[in-house]
Amino acid sequence: MAGKQVEANILPTAATNDAKVNNGAKEETKKRQRINNGLLLVPTLLYRRAFYKYTWEPIQKIRQTKEIDKTLVSIVNFVEDKYAELQSVQVALDIEDHTSTLADNYMLGYPILGSVPEVPEKNGFIKFADWGKQYGPIYQCNLAGHNHVWISSDQIAKDLLSKRAAIYSDRPHIPSLIDDNRSSAQYLPLLSRNEGHTRQRKFANIIMRESEKAAFHRYPEMESKRMLTELLDAPDQYNHILESFISRVTCRLAWGHSEGSDELKQRARELLIGVSPTGSLSNKLPFLMSLPDWLSPPKAWERRRATTERTWFQTMQEQVVNDMQSGQAAPSWMKTFLNGRSKWGFKSDTEGAYAVGMHGIAGALTIAAPMQTFCLAMTHYPQFLPMLHEELDRVCGDRMPRSEDRPNLPFLRAIIRECIRWRPPVPTGIPHYLIQDDEYNGYHIPKGSTIHPLEWAISRDPDIYPDPEAFNPLRWIKPEYPTYQEPLTQYPTIINSTQFGYGRRTCTGQAVADEDLLIGIGAIAWLFDIKKLSENSTMPPITKPMKTEHKIGMNEKASISNEELNAGLDTTEPTMEGKILAKFTYPGSDPSNSAPKKSKSAEPAYKPLEWGDITKKPEDPTLDYSILLIAKPIPFKFDLKPRDTLRINTVRNLFNEGVENGDYPETREYWGPNQGRGLPVGWSKV
Repeated sequence: MAGKQVEANILPTAATNDAKVNNGAKEETKKRQRINNGLLLVPTLLYRRAFYKYTWEPIQKIRQTKEIDKTLVSIVNFVEDKYAELQSVQVALDIEDHTSTLADNYMLGYPILGSVPEVPEKNGFIKFADWGKQYGPIYQCNLAGHNHVWISSDQIAKDLLSKRAAIYSDRPHIPSLIDDNRSSAQYLPLLSRNEGHTRQRKFANIIMRESEKAAFHRYPEMESKRMLTELLDAPDQYNHILESFISRVTCRLAWGHSEGSDELKQRARELLIGVSPTGSLSNKLPFLMSLPDWLSPPKAWERRRATTERTWFQTMQEQVVNDMQSGQAAPSWMKTFLNGRSKWGFKSDTEGAYAVGMHGIAGALTIAAPMQTFCLAMTHYPQFLPMLHEELDRVCGDRMPRSEDRPNLPFLRAIIRECIRWRPPVPTGIPHYLIQDDEYNGYHIPKGSTIHPLEWAISRDPDIYPDPEAFNPLRWIKPEYPTYQEPLTQYPTIINSTQFGYGRRTCTGQAVADEDLLIGIGAIAWLFDIKKLSENSTMPPITKPMKTEHKIGMNEKASISNEELNAGLDTTEPTMEGKILAKFTYPGSDPSNSAPKKSKSAEPAYKPLEWGDITKKPEDPTLDYSILLIAKPIPFKFDLKPRDTLRINTVRNLFNEGVENGDYPETREYWGPNQGRGLPVGWSKV
């Protein structure tokens, strides 16, 4: 569209202010405001009349006669469209009243929608990062009437979100959730700074410290044997197998057993849809949550999701209570809660059920993404896998990696650290909410703004990460790079990295993620060779999701099925340090000599609905990611071959021993006719 402008409230540094703002631009902004308001006045009146005549009156007649048929569907669609336009028009008409609270260099983009038309559904975080290059490391833009601040600098994020945490530590409202996320005491990461957040944060810190004990370390090592066995049997289902590995470990941490792991994945996927801006329709059209359930399918959908979640959390809590009474309860977060009920200050056992369940969901949501990214990176940057194989063979030999190997595996830790930098699981960052007006470098940030520490841009600062678009784990273990730290027995590490947030809202589960990724990725690299797909590949095409053991998908009234959802060593020892760095000299792997080069792309395959428009593929196949808040690479075909027979036999023998010992119980079915609770809870088919 000719003459259109990106809507942005630029917040540059003082040195660039004069170059970006001038009085002529201000006058042009005010002129466009007056023109837009005048043009929108008549449509506003017409929409109000049409809303009453063509929607409200017919709806009342239909409700009285109970003629709920296709006519109702048409009217519902009309109501959604026209009411949204009406609300947006009112927002546009009110802009001039609030202009004085914005910076003087506020620029209008499109009427009503602001900058929304400029943001693509897929990989929108790249667009926000591009605007950061154009407007500066901090800028504001209007998205459908709400002010969003985007931060592309780690230092600015620390200045605001950490040093001014008292006013930047709140969370924005998520319209699609049936209970207010800010005050419901259900989801700790989404809570406002209130009493509920304080007591749940205290509990979270305690259970995460518990997770660092040796008794909990057994869980990732135990489940890694099952994961490798499943990868040997069904390599084409690698993405689902990796997610199952994480959900099983997390389920054991939360409740002491893995029987609910498939249901945990289901709960996590459904909540992710609810909280993602590109997920539930009610996040785009909040008024839908104000309509009755029969008139708002998204609201009815969310109500059933919340009911299912609550019932399942309580069921899992009851199971641990029974296990404790029989003396069979394994170490778990829920056991810790039940043993100290009185000291947590929770309002009820239900709040405790949510406090534990939310951490289970959070782990299941995010930790699998870097494991899938590892497979993607090794396919496109194969020069680094032999280096990782050498380190694992030297340290572990013919046994699987263990937690105590951590200090001697600096390159494995570098691979993990680079995975979350190169393709961060939450590229837009978890949003903060400003509770009062603020000034930064002479510019005004209004109260009520949503603040995004844009991780995609922060992790691509060329001054900190030379050649930021390249996957290069050597930047973490070679002294010539700005990111190098000593000792190599401790660094590199993902602990305290920017991907876990800022200030008072940093993730409490960093140690859990670190342990899962070390064992999970280490086990895969120890057993398998990952290569670009060849003509003689043994990996079949990815055509459908992995079938799960539970029967949830068989009961359409109980829950959405997967198909439906579619979804080292201390540097003070020079001789040892020399040994480590001497191993990192494989041809083509050292960017100081020649930059890493990508192999030809592996062909993307299976495309669930949550991955957006399948006809729009990025030019770079390593950017083919999902569209929800937690970004995961779309599955692709590649060669996943065992390195030797000895390792295969080792894995199968270890897994069979675990089966005999009862370490791997079957996944439990929670919903269905046999459980007597199929219809009252769960989602209908969508």
